[in-house]
Amino acid sequence: MQASHADFRSADTGLTSVGADHSAEVRVLRAYLEGEGDPWGDDELGSTVGAAYRAVTRQALEACESLARRHTTAGGDVGTMSVNYRSAERRGEEEADRITRAVRRV
Repeated sequence: MQASHADFRSADTGLTSVGADHSAEVRVLRAYLEGEGDPWGDDELGSTVGAAYRAVTRQALEACESLARRHTTAGGDVGTMSVNYRSAERRGEEEADRITRAVRRV
């Protein structure tokens, strides 16, 4: 596998953007669903359906919000990898140059 600090930086930007977009979409969906009210009525069947709907909707929205946070967190982690990878690349290049200069002196 080949990867560079630029690859990691690009992945950081992409994951963070996906997380932010997904989070915004979940907020819009939540607002829409909450704006719908309780269209199933307040009789026994409507109350049962409403309770189940609210429970499933709450769980689904929490899962979507969690996924959005994980994308954003992963993006930040990959950004850290980019910085560390670039630092390691530079140290490797410096060490290779040092060895090359030492060999030429011999």
